[in-house]
Amino acid sequence: MRQLPPAARPIRTRHAAAPRLAVGALLAALAAQAAASGFPQRRPGLWEVRGVGSEAAGLPASLHCVGEHSDTAEHHLGRTPGTRGVCRLGPFVRAGDAWVAESVCREGRTVVSSRKIAVGDFRSHYRIDTVVRYEPPLAGVREEDKDALEAKYIGPCDPGMRPGDMMMPGMGILNLDDGTLRRTSKP
Repeated sequence: MRQLPPAARPIRTRHAAAPRLAVGALLAALAAQAAASGFPQRRPGLWEVRGVGSEAAGLPASLHCVGEHSDTAEHHLGRTPGTRGVCRLGPFVRAGDAWVAESVCREGRTVVSSRKIAVGDFRSHYRIDTVVRYEPPLAGVREEDKDALEAKYIGPCDPGMRPGDMMMPGMGILNLDDGTLRRTSKP
């Protein structure tokens, strides 16, 4: 086999690898961004939140105003991980397509543990299913409670509402960030 003279041989430079490095860097950046948001983040705006089955029971939905920075590493889906009095609230952790958060509280002799599973795209809708277990059982018989809520995106927050506001029918607007309650004329 005949060998090419040095001037005719292909030149190998670092530039030939540049497209692969750029694609690799882009993938790494996207993976880092996904890992950095290690909690579910809702689309900013107004969300209608309803307990599953509450419509059949005649209970109205509440409206939550979510801002650009409402869902942070310290506070996501209205939940602040950490120790609160007799409770330890765990953060939401990714589990496949879902987010799972667990908590353990002590009420007297009873240990109350809960597991929340959140699913959805968090841009237009989400659902949170909660299972609460009591050890020993409450009143000697109640071992478990189950609850669920569904939320859907409505649009921009109403005028006069600010991020963290939750409009509760018949009660007013409670701001979850600072605890203030304002009366409103809306039903």
